[in-house]
Amino acid sequence: MIKKGSTFGVLIMMFLLVILGFLLYFLYLNLPGKEAVGFEQVVGNVETIIVGGVSEQFYENMRYRDKKISYVISENCGEKKRVSMEEAFSKLEDLTVLEFFPSDNPELSILCEDLAPEAGHEDYFVAGEGGPSEVINGTLYSVILSGEIALFREERCSESKIAVHELLHALGFNHNGNPNSILYPTLDCNQKIDDEIINDINRLYSFASLPDLKIHTVNATKAGRYLNFYIEVLNQGLWDAYDADLTIKVDGKEVQDFHLETIKIGARKILSVENLKISGSAERITFVIDNKNMIDEIFENNNDADLILRTL
Repeated sequence: MIKKGSTFGVLIMMFLLVILGFLLYFLYLNLPGKEAVGFEQVVGNVETIIVGGVSEQFYENMRYRDKKISYVISENCGEKKRVSMEEAFSKLEDLTVLEFFPSDNPELSILCEDLAPEAGHEDYFVAGEGGPSEVINGTLYSVILSGEIALFREERCSESKIAVHELLHALGFNHNGNPNSILYPTLDCNQKIDDEIINDINRLYSFASLPDLKIHTVNATKAGRYLNFYIEVLNQGLWDAYDADLTIKVDGKEVQDFHLETIKIGARKILSVENLKISGSAERITFVIDNKNMIDEIFENNNDADLILRTL
């Protein structure tokens, strides 16, 4: 005959063993494994290559953020220099996609001074200077944030040769070796704007003034049900990217979003995450920038990075 107390004790023991087994199984599923398993990238970061132009620039693919460029002409400039500069703007507007407009917050500043030649160079005609004054490497482009032109002398030609010459410098174009070119080091009234320069300007400004987010670097490992990853998101475009986000998908299913906030031109946003809980059987991890397509970009085909479980 079995006593009731003994039966109750056996039931309690069995219940505790079930609970212990459940806890051990839970720990088995949720604790990281002894060895982390890596992933390798198989798809991602596809884009159209922007090829450099024919004309020589100070840096490759130099351009302002937008084809509409703001400017201010200093009050120190006399009427002739002011008219000459405005004629230069009109000339390039007629030949290219560029537009120039006056602004109190300009990207391009035009200064006017009368400087005496340096000693020993009295016969050397120094007409002006021009060039980018602030440039940032945006990867796709060398983005000109600001430029400056200094007109020292008034035009000797019937057309605005000095102003056009310095304006092209401010747009990022260097001197060339063609005596008939407006960008030859020594100015002549018969020089013209090269067709190559016109074509290069139109090519450079054919892409809209937009950001372009790209997964620059990514790696990931999985230990048990936990994902560890490191990712760098680069803005290689022409404008700051606001309210950017990163979505993590596991075997096609969204598991988490990360808000990256603003990523400026040429900047990288780094995200390092440890122990993100996922399925223990996960074999494919996908990182997607701007998953909901809220940001207009230069390229939309370089926002994914697809990683699969590395097999030994």
